[in-house]
Amino acid sequence: MPDALRPRILISRSEDDPGERWEYYADRVRAAGGEPIPFDVALYRRGDVFPAHDGLVLTGGVDVDPSRYGEPPHERLGRLVLARDEAEITLARTALAGGRPLLAICRGMQVMNVVSGGTLHQHLEEREPHRSRRGADGVTIDSGWHGVEVVGGTLLSRITKAARLRVNSRHHQAVTRARLAPGLVASGMTSEGGFEVVEAIEAPHHPFALGVQWHPERSEIAATPALHAGSGALFEAFLQACTAGRATPESPFLYFGYGSSMDADRMRQTAPHARLIGPARLPDHVLAFSIESKNTWHGGVADILPSPGDEVWGALWLVPPEESHALDEHEGVFREPPAYRRVTVEVTTPSGDRVRCRSYQVVMPDPRTPPPSKAFKETLLRGARTAGLPAFYVARLAALPDNGRA
Repeated sequence: MPDALRPRILISRSEDDPGERWEYYADRVRAAGGEPIPFDVALYRRGDVFPAHDGLVLTGGVDVDPSRYGEPPHERLGRLVLARDEAEITLARTALAGGRPLLAICRGMQVMNVVSGGTLHQHLEEREPHRSRRGADGVTIDSGWHGVEVVGGTLLSRITKAARLRVNSRHHQAVTRARLAPGLVASGMTSEGGFEVVEAIEAPHHPFALGVQWHPERSEIAATPALHAGSGALFEAFLQACTAGRATPESPFLYFGYGSSMDADRMRQTAPHARLIGPARLPDHVLAFSIESKNTWHGGVADILPSPGDEVWGALWLVPPEESHALDEHEGVFREPPAYRRVTVEVTTPSGDRVRCRSYQVVMPDPRTPPPSKAFKETLLRGARTAGLPAFYVARLAALPDNGRA
């Protein structure tokens, strides 16, 4: 494939970390069909513009500053690079909010967990099997090795098609079940060494956001065919996601609107050529309100939250690719911090068809759950009626309390 047609993969680079080589990651990306783009994270300053990219790889390296997750430093805390934290946290937050494919490796997985609201176990006391060690020559740094139990039904399971992996290991900090961020799923686990560690995490509503604690980029695992499931297969699946989900889609896409975008007039202010397909139902979710909007609605705005047995109805739109960016911008995906993140959901139409489509979810829900204003509620009702939502759901919206403000 010509370089110009390859997905552009931004790979964080910090070459002064012992045992880390940017080219390891670049080689795996090239082998899987991508064009690697280096970004020197230690040189980042807040407000810098990142190079254009279709996917992001966060690499291994130094410890994450524990102040980022509100904890004091452990006595065995390693070296910190604050500029790197700033750069990779901003990159990860933007990728998670905007639906851009993310493969987060070792430290990268830890950054992904912290950005999503989790914390870290700052030091594994036992060296085996996780921590690296000096090689027999006293100079090289060798990896530890252990098994990983893959959780069924996850992205990792679908990629690897395996119940168990054998992986390399070079870390002294870790994610545990108790420290896993809300909204993320643990898709790989190990208890070898007598301490349970989360070895893989993912964001279930994101098109592709996978973090692994091991090092799939290193030749010790990548060059071994029997270990391909935990190495090359990850990069191949990641590049497929990057190709399918370029920042600007190559064809029209389906969008599920459950808030003000159910209303045709409001929707066409953002995407004037969007076409209403009809009503659709999102199962196992509930309509919620969050983020007080003082300028536009003078009240809370809509969100969707997981809730088994509940359902949210909304409008299914077909949006042309050239209006994708405007939709992201309208939902505040590019703000700092972002208001909404792009997610992929599976909805059901009245005819029983199940389709995957884009939607948006609040990044940091407001715990006060501010109620909607009268104007926002009226827009919801108008959109629900014109989109053909069921009468019982329209009645449910009509019964919602509002804050009394116009």
